[in-house]
Amino acid sequence: MLCLARQPFYLRLHRLAPAGIAPAAYARSVRPRHLPMRAAGLIVEPTGQKDFGPCECCGGISRTVWGLVHEGRRSLASYFVQWKVGQVLRHGANFDLILGKWGEGTGSDDRVAVALRFRRTDKGPSFMVVDATDRPTARGDLAGTALVRDQVVGSPWEQEAYDVVDAVWLKDERIREIVADAV
Repeated sequence: MLCLARQPFYLRLHRLAPAGIAPAAYARSVRPRHLPMRAAGLIVEPTGQKDFGPCECCGGISRTVWGLVHEGRRSLASYFVQWKVGQVLRHGANFDLILGKWGEGTGSDDRVAVALRFRRTDKGPSFMVVDATDRPTARGDLAGTALVRDQVVGSPWEQEAYDVVDAVWLKDERIREIVADAV
């Protein structure tokens, strides 16, 4: 089992270009991340998993896992991670998050959908905020608003999203295929 404790962890946030991920020259930020960080104290609760396919275009199987992230007794997020089994290098993965207030007396209007796309690049693992309006969480009833990239980058939602993704990355054993060669 891969243990990331005390290992440097890097996330690269790239601007979205018309053809996909922009070259490193257009990178918005590169932030070194080290444990301990907020994610180390977050609790990841896996709640479900489903495989879909075969895909009409490539014959591959898509896998989606989902769960909840908590900080103490407070729920922070619901998450969904989707990728093509055995094809992470080719297709990457999608991390869809529902962030905001949870619990009694709250509703979908208290939450937002945020989406990140994971890719392995020649410079290492890369996460990029993308428009959540194009993701399945935008059509669900968990979040009142699906945020576009410009609403997330530079806002408090950006740090919250990366904290949640860090926790899922480190603690959800079901995504080991994604994590395996990325660190």
